[in-house]
Amino acid sequence: MSTPPITTMRAWPAASLAVWAAARDAGRCAPDDVLHTLGDFAQVHEVDAAETSGDVLSLLDIVSRNAHLAVRMPAPGDAQGLPPGALTQAAMTAGEVLLLDPRPVGAEGVVDALALIPRGTPERCRWTVLRSETPIAVDRLSSDLPLGELEYELRDAVGETAQIIAGLSGARAASPADLRDALGALTEARRIDLPPHDNPRVDRVLASAAQIDAIVALAGSGTLGVTGAQHDVADERLRELASLTRAARTAAINTCIVDYRR
Repeated sequence: MSTPPITTMRAWPAASLAVWAAARDAGRCAPDDVLHTLGDFAQVHEVDAAETSGDVLSLLDIVSRNAHLAVRMPAPGDAQGLPPGALTQAAMTAGEVLLLDPRPVGAEGVVDALALIPRGTPERCRWTVLRSETPIAVDRLSSDLPLGELEYELRDAVGETAQIIAGLSGARAASPADLRDALGALTEARRIDLPPHDNPRVDRVLASAAQIDAIVALAGSGTLGVTGAQHDVADERLRELASLTRAARTAAINTCIVDYRR
C-alpha cells in the first residue's frame, strides 16, 4: 500500500511574515523579498481588521515600526504564556500568532497588543487582526525562551524520534521508500526560509524542529499502520515532542527578530 500524497499549505506564514518584515526594517532584505516569501504560502493575502482592510501590502504596514514583535505557536494545553480569551483560542486553532506592540519603538511593558492570525489555503490566505482582551508584555514574550537549552533538548530528541518510528513500525502499512517521501514532504512543509542573518544556531534549531515535527506528525497520522495500543504507548511522548518543537521554533524566530531590531 502506498502512502497517500501529502497536500497541505506550507506551515508558519505568521512566523515568516514576522522575521522577514523585521529583516526589511533592518535593511537586510528588500520589500519585494517579503512579498515573494508570502507568495510561497498563498497566491492572495487579505487583511480583515476593524482598523484596516487590504492586501499583502497592508500586512507590511501593520507589522512595520512597532515597538516589539513576538511569535507564539500555542496548542491546546500549551498556551505558551498567552492569556485566556478569544485571541488565544484563535491562535490555537491556527497554530501560530504574530503579536505586535503597536507603540513607538522604545516602549516597554504591557500593552493592548495586536495579533495577526492567518488561515487559508495555497490559493488564499486571510489574516485576522485582533486586539488582546488582556494587556500583554510583548517585549518579554520575544525573549523568554532559552534557545541554547532548547537546541540541546532537540539534539537528544532527534535520536528519540527515530527510535519512536522504529518502535511503531511493526504494523507498517507503507514501504520504506513511501515513508521517506512522506517524511520529506512533511519536513519541507514545516521548513521556514529565513532572510540573511548572522546566527547559525537559529538555522540548526529550525532544521531540527522541522524534522522532529514531521516525524511526530507521521507517527500520529495512521501512515505507519500502527495499532491503537501501540499509538497510545507513544502518544504522551509524541505530545511532549510536538510541544518542544513549537517552543524551539518560537524561540528561534523571536531570537532572529530581536537580533534584527537591535
